[in-house]
Amino acid sequence: MRRLIIFLIFLMISVWLGVEFVKHPGYLLLVYKPWIVQMPLWFALVSTIVILALFYLLIHSVDSIQLGWFRLKNWLRFRREHKFYSKTQNGLTFLIEGRFQKAEKLLLAGVNQSVDPLINYLGAAKAAHELGEYDKRDGYLQKAYQVAPDADLAIGITSAELEIEQHQLEHAAATLLHLHTSYPRHPRILKLLEKVYVRQAEWENVLKILPAMRKAKIINSEQYAQFEKNIYCSILNSANLKNLDTLHTIWNSMPKHVRKNSDVVCAYTKQLLRFPVATKEAEELIRKTLKAEWNAELVKIYSMLPFSNLNRQLVIVGAWVKLYGQRPELLLLLGKLCAQIQLWGKAKDYFDKCLMQGPNTEASLEYGKLLEHLDEPHEALNKYREGLAQSIYSPMPTIMAPIHHEPNEVILAKTP
Repeated sequence: MRRLIIFLIFLMISVWLGVEFVKHPGYLLLVYKPWIVQMPLWFALVSTIVILALFYLLIHSVDSIQLGWFRLKNWLRFRREHKFYSKTQNGLTFLIEGRFQKAEKLLLAGVNQSVDPLINYLGAAKAAHELGEYDKRDGYLQKAYQVAPDADLAIGITSAELEIEQHQLEHAAATLLHLHTSYPRHPRILKLLEKVYVRQAEWENVLKILPAMRKAKIINSEQYAQFEKNIYCSILNSANLKNLDTLHTIWNSMPKHVRKNSDVVCAYTKQLLRFPVATKEAEELIRKTLKAEWNAELVKIYSMLPFSNLNRQLVIVGAWVKLYGQRPELLLLLGKLCAQIQLWGKAKDYFDKCLMQGPNTEASLEYGKLLEHLDEPHEALNKYREGLAQSIYSPMPTIMAPIHHEPNEVILAKTP
């Protein structure tokens, strides 16, 4: 309805204008020497409208041609970029699949037209590394620096990872330390630094980055404490000490909460046993630790000490039995002490109780020695056989050592 009304109004105006032009035709005179142009007014108006319409059509056609050309260029560019993007994508796919020669070739083919050639050079460096072409790898990394000088973090991490795989730990450490100065809490840098330091057995450096690893949430508080304990144990176990003062210096430099840990005390007392003058210190430290926390290894170390007052040691070990129960380590120690002070019956009783809890090579051998001393060769031979069989078929001993780990992964590993 609205369109009909507009059409009728337009029609009425047109009719009115036509009638007026008939009544008053008028004319338009244009003078431009030497020409004179005269035409009816209505013709001049119609001509003007036609010219404007043609001009509009011309401009619109030019815009349409330009837009079409722009679209054509974009389409051609898109096809060209898509072609090289496909090469980059296929190259990365081959890299993941382990087809390194094809990966390197395709990644390099997609460099020139790639929007971001950094990923091409890093992928090509990885492929060359896997192929053992380390000079080409270094060249690709250098080109990556040239095309993306601001991407030092990504390039540096990639370079460090490849150097670690090649066992160039010193170079990797230098690269990571350079990055660490600019990105002190970056998780990937910290994890790679930890891996390098652990492989180099540089425990002091691992301790330095532990707080940053906890702040970066690479490890939680529980893992931090466990990792810290293992590092100090490794420091003590790997120490080649020539004097007691150096050992005391290492021990006193440890935090108090670490020195209270039974595993750390165990590693420390093993070192103390190398120095006869430190026997009393080792004995007192073991007693103090076992009073607060059970540790079977400490009992074994305690049994190796040269006791001067065996009756006193019997009382001490008896107090541990009341505190922790009849554990095989305590029963074995009681048996050995009773044998030394010639309490043969009690010694046999303790050895029997120890062996009743399960196979024990040392208990079998000590029991055999006692029986041999008591002139019971047949029974002694049986115990020796039991001990020998247990030593042959028992699993290899293991030690706990700190290793590199991923998030939410246990930070201890059993190593032979």
